Amino acid sequence: MEQIKPQDAQFLYTETADNFNHITLLLNFDGPAEGEKKGVDYGALIKFLQLKLKPHPIFSQRLLRLPAELDYPYWVYDEEFEPDAHFTVTPLTVLGDWKALREEVCYLHSQPMDMHRPLWDITIFTGVNCNGSNKGGFTIVIRLHHVAIDGVGMVKLLASFASPISDVDESASLDESGVEEFSWSNAAGRAVKNRLRHSVDLGRTLLKSTDYVSDSARRFLRTKPSERPRVYPCRFNASVGGDKIFDVVSVDLKVLSALRGLHAGATMNDVILAICAGALRRYLEKHQELNSHSLVAWVPVNARGSGGASDTGNNLSAFTAPIYSNIADPAARLAKIVAATQNGKGGKSATGLLLSVTKNLPATEQYLFARAINATSAASSTCNLFVSNVPGPAEPISLAGHRLESLGGLPPLGEGMGLFIATPSYNGKLYFNVISTASILPDIEFFMECIEASFTEMKSKL
Repeated sequence: MEQIKPQDAQFLYTETADNFNHITLLLNFDGPAEGEKKGVDYGALIKFLQLKLKPHPIFSQRLLRLPAELDYPYWVYDEEFEPDAHFTVTPLTVLGDWKALREEVCYLHSQPMDMHRPLWDITIFTGVNCNGSNKGGFTIVIRLHHVAIDGVGMVKLLASFASPISDVDESASLDESGVEEFSWSNAAGRAVKNRLRHSVDLGRTLLKSTDYVSDSARRFLRTKPSERPRVYPCRFNASVGGDKIFDVVSVDLKVLSALRGLHAGATMNDVILAICAGALRRYLEKHQELNSHSLVAWVPVNARGSGGASDTGNNLSAFTAPIYSNIADPAARLAKIVAATQNGKGGKSATGLLLSVTKNLPATEQYLFARAINATSAASSTCNLFVSNVPGPAEPISLAGHRLESLGGLPPLGEGMGLFIATPSYNGKLYFNVISTASILPDIEFFMECIEASFTEMKSKL
């Protein structure tokens, strides 16, 4: 048995009745060119994917939760695991266009997962006519619960698919030697030890943070009320329902990289934030909701290190930063963002302290804390939106002989934070994936136009 980490549990405990914490990955494949052999052997494709997933224990394990959340849940082998039950092949509508595909993906992303079996499923949509220059393509949609994996882990999983089916060892099996079987007596004993350990670790974390807390208090008292940092609620800080929406636009990665030259020290992430801020400025201006205050973004950071830990589970840090949506000039906006993100990533912050504390909470307190956050929409006081950047494969990859044309992703939304802009990259392009709800962002097509216009405006400064 393997116990999940406190950070993993946050994605389990913060789910609501109509807002679920799974990641949805889109893999888009073009149809055959004229003169090429028609048709795809979906049976062989499913077999390929099953063999690729087989070495990863997470795909045959289910979560076992303890009564009253006395300790963090365990991953245990699902004795009733049937790989075929996790796969679905379904044709898209007759048109097979992007609108139809989006609607199907949004529907899937809005549905809960069966928490009594391994937390993943794969749907293959056939008859997709919008994945490239040819008709008859297909899209693989992978849903995997965030308790099991983060965005970086998903990209690593995708990269592991990139080998011919002949390279897959069909006799591969999980090495379960030395794996401790679950028992309630062992779990009870471990729960007592974990509560003591987490309490000690939490105390150490708080002691280490006393200087930061006192310095922050002094800075707060010395600052004029009008100049104190604050998150001003906007339309994106609304309750998140089940009416998820999604769209994506791509930009040239080389041009995006060149935009870093607009200000010394700018990173790719800074440029992405500046483009998002420009898009948000245009969008809010149209709706007469633009004001003099900057929006604040929550920016996840991969904490795995160069060696990377396990590909499963979560290993994230984060910081919040103003993105200066109140500044019209893109170059001036980028300069301010560079300073803000350097400050956010350097040293301690309130966001970092919060993450450190929650990583050391015992399970019961973690559960109660998550429920309180949801009930009060307290998260909306920390930021207005999420923006993440996870670099993907730089070169084209193929799955079972089929070349991947493009990709997309839908991360979960947080209660009170109803806009997520995820920006994975692949094969020379970066994809702005926008996830929200129809209630919060009813004109998502216009918002995508705002992203393209913001990119074009920034490019004109080169």
